[in-house]
Amino acid sequence: MQAPTISDMSITDEHVVVDPKTTVGMVSERLSRSPDDAILVKDKSGNIAGVVTSKDIFKALGEGKSVVKLRLEKIMRTNVLTTEANTPLADALTQISKQGPDAIVIMDGPNFAGYFSPDDYRSASRRIEAHQSMASRLKQSKSALTEAASEVEETDPDQEKLDLINLLLGDNEEEEEDEISSGLF
Repeated sequence: MQAPTISDMSITDEHVVVDPKTTVGMVSERLSRSPDDAILVKDKSGNIAGVVTSKDIFKALGEGKSVVKLRLEKIMRTNVLTTEANTPLADALTQISKQGPDAIVIMDGPNFAGYFSPDDYRSASRRIEAHQSMASRLKQSKSALTEAASEVEETDPDQEKLDLINLLLGDNEEEEEDEISSGLF
């Protein structure tokens, strides 16, 4: 069972990439429709330099700034974590927890692949828990099958196959007898 990676998440939604000279007024319509989206601000080289969210705009308003013509580069947060798309989710979540970045940018080699949003973080945490639970159950099943196979008598190969099938699928002879006696057949 292969561990999930960052690229398994929905990283191409919940954001828009803009130039640093873009103003709050230029992105306000987008944020009014999708207030949880992030505005990723790229630098002159095309790399993501920072992030602006609705909270940053409200903070600027609270400070008495006239925000309509305010350039995003003036209010963007710049603690940006960059990680590769093939990074295992568990490793990425550990890195995110340690660094506490303002934004997580996903790269596929030299190319921008997407944005790992707070919703993606919550989904990834649930996905990791499910993956670990499934891996644990598979390990327990393998252990039980190995133990059962070693206990089966090797003198009757047909019985060995039947015992393993019953172990995997359960013994349904009692259910069949109940159905016959209740008149279902």
